[in-house]
Amino acid sequence: MPGTVAAMPQLDGVTHRWIDVRGLNMHIAEAGNGEPVFLLHGFPQHWWEWHGVIPRLAEHYRVIAVDQRGFGWTDAPADGYNARTLIEDIVLLMGELDIPRARFLTHDWGSVVAQLLAMERPDLVEALVVTGTPDMHIRPNARLLGLFPKLWHAFALAAPIIGPRLQRNDKFTRHLFTAFEPAGGVAEEDMELYGVGMAQPERARAGSALYRGTILPAFMAIIFGAYAKRDFTVPTLALIGASEPSATLQEMGHRPGHGGNVTTEILPGEGHFLADHRPELIADKALRFFALRPDR
Repeated sequence: MPGTVAAMPQLDGVTHRWIDVRGLNMHIAEAGNGEPVFLLHGFPQHWWEWHGVIPRLAEHYRVIAVDQRGFGWTDAPADGYNARTLIEDIVLLMGELDIPRARFLTHDWGSVVAQLLAMERPDLVEALVVTGTPDMHIRPNARLLGLFPKLWHAFALAAPIIGPRLQRNDKFTRHLFTAFEPAGGVAEEDMELYGVGMAQPERARAGSALYRGTILPAFMAIIFGAYAKRDFTVPTLALIGASEPSATLQEMGHRPGHGGNVTTEILPGEGHFLADHRPELIADKALRFFALRPDR
């Protein structure tokens, strides 16, 4: 199929489909039955990020793990890595699947896309769990200054020539997965699998374009408070590892009367890749937030 980056990893109970979304072949991994839950991965991952979460959620829901534009087994076109297009990808995918409304469990830039979707189309989002990134309604303060040195990789990845080259560097890849993560956070074999995708030229370019077109603009908008005064009606749970920079951002809080329906949990001893390190915890918290206990 188009967009192949490696042999497809296998997970019991999961089936795979490619959906034509206005000419973009989007890969989805599906499991379970019932009301739909979309899983949106982070950087530099793909649907496999959720392999420890999917079996738990699939006991209660129809789970749809999406490979977003440029990642995993979805096409990696030369353009379309701006927020508007990425949101439209999900809206149109939902339409192709005949799903009018769904819950979302997301990570990293997938959480950015999902929050923007929830702001613009709250009719499509029943409830939202974000991990590995702050909710976008925080009220920034002076503590921001201490974060910039820790986030140097984001600015490097956004550079047109440097960014793609860095993604093909093994040491840099390991830095991404270990800098804000406890020991054993991401398994060695999973890092290797994600690294295969990053090393492909068209996907390395996609990753760099994503940082330029969506991740850095969203980060700058957050720190300048662009979303802080906007109403946010979708019930949202923000799960953040205490040892990653997003925890500092999330702890800044919200403007009085704003922040919508956001509930925050800072997880002690955890880092950025929560679904990799603690899939059972993330699944349990998502199920509870989605108002369906795992033991039901």
